[in-house]
Amino acid sequence: MGQYYCWVNVDKKEYLCPADFDLGNKLHESMNADNALLRALWELLSAEWKGDRLVFLGDECHALDEVSNEVLDILVKHQAESDISGYLFDNVYETYRNVSGLFKSAEESVRDEIAFYLNVVRSDPPISPNVYGVDINDPYRGLFLRNGKSFKYIINHTKKVCYSHEGTKILLSDNSKLDHADPLPVLMAYGGRRCDIGEWLGDIIDVSDTLPKDCKLLTEIHID
Repeated sequence: MGQYYCWVNVDKKEYLCPADFDLGNKLHESMNADNALLRALWELLSAEWKGDRLVFLGDECHALDEVSNEVLDILVKHQAESDISGYLFDNVYETYRNVSGLFKSAEESVRDEIAFYLNVVRSDPPISPNVYGVDINDPYRGLFLRNGKSFKYIINHTKKVCYSHEGTKILLSDNSKLDHADPLPVLMAYGGRRCDIGEWLGDIIDVSDTLPKDCKLLTEIHID
C-alpha cells in the first residue's frame, strides 16, 4: 500500500493529516501546488508555527543510528518519554494533537472522525485516542474557522534560499519539468523504504509575500 505521511511539528507536538483535506497520504500525493493542506500549513507557518521545526513524516520509519538530525532526535526523545514502542509516527499519533480540524477545508472528514471518537470514548478500554484533542462536552468548539493562506515565497531561513511557484522550476532527476507541483513535501520528508531524509529536513521554514533581502530565489529545484 505504501507509506503514509503527515506534517508534524515537533516543537508544538501537533500535526496535519493530508487525508483530512481529502488528499492522498503518500509522499507525492499532496504535492499539487496551493492545495488545501499546504494552505493550512502556510497559515500555521505565518502564525503559531512560525520558527518551529517540521517534518513530513512517514508512518513506517524508525530513527536510524547512522542518521543525525535535530528533528529526528526530538521525535526519538518524545517517544522515549511516552514509552510508546513502534515507529516514530506511532508516538505522534498517540501523543500529539491533530490540528487539521482548525480549517474549514477539513471539516467533513474531521467531523466524521470526531463522531466516531465520541461513540467509542466511553468503551473500556478506549479503542481510539483523542487525536484532535477535543472536549467531549463541546467537541467542535474552535474548529473549522480558518481558511488557510497562500504566499508568494516559501523560505528556508537556515539555508537562506527560497522558491516561488511562479519563478522556480521543479525538475525531476531526468531534468523533466514537473508542472503545478510544490516540492516542500519531498524537501522536508523522512520516510520511504530506506528512511530517506529530505534536503531541508531540520531547517526553519517560513512564508512571505516579499522576497527577504538576505535570501536567494532558486531558479530550479530537483526532486526524486
